[in-house]
Amino acid sequence: MLKKTLLTIGILFAGLCAFLGITWLKDTWPIESTSLKNEGVGKLIIGMDESQIRHYYPEFATRYSEEETAYYYDDEANFIVHTDTKTKEIICIELRDKIAGQNLTIKKGIGIGSSLADVKREYGTNYRQKNTERYGNLIEFQDDKTNQKMAFGIDASNEKVTVVVLFDYKKYRYPY
Repeated sequence: MLKKTLLTIGILFAGLCAFLGITWLKDTWPIESTSLKNEGVGKLIIGMDESQIRHYYPEFATRYSEEETAYYYDDEANFIVHTDTKTKEIICIELRDKIAGQNLTIKKGIGIGSSLADVKREYGTNYRQKNTERYGNLIEFQDDKTNQKMAFGIDASNEKVTVVVLFDYKKYRYPY
């Protein structure tokens, strides 16, 4: 009887470990590289000097946060640019919502409200799906040559883009 109980517990434990391993792997498993060369949000691209932020977007009310090394470009923090403290390069760009008077999109015309079908048409299907605390469902593309990742938050009810994040994954660990 003890052997059967231990065997049952062992099988259940092995099943749990397999389930947790698969869940972890689906978020970290390598995906085929997608070219994100020269990709950016609006006129900003990863690797650009932070002085270009004010050059291209002088109309935004700029707040700078030392703790986050981030520039916030509107009162609701809908457009955020993170910079490297040493090199002063842009390492992450977040577009969280539409901004009045601006039509901010990425280079291929995808922005807040674009469809998932538009994203797949422009970037293909080599992406990783994630379910995150901050943005819910999202898809993530990766470029191994430029060390960049681009993620699109996707509203499950209408398959529309809710957020766009572009970052250098070697220099910045994005907190999904």
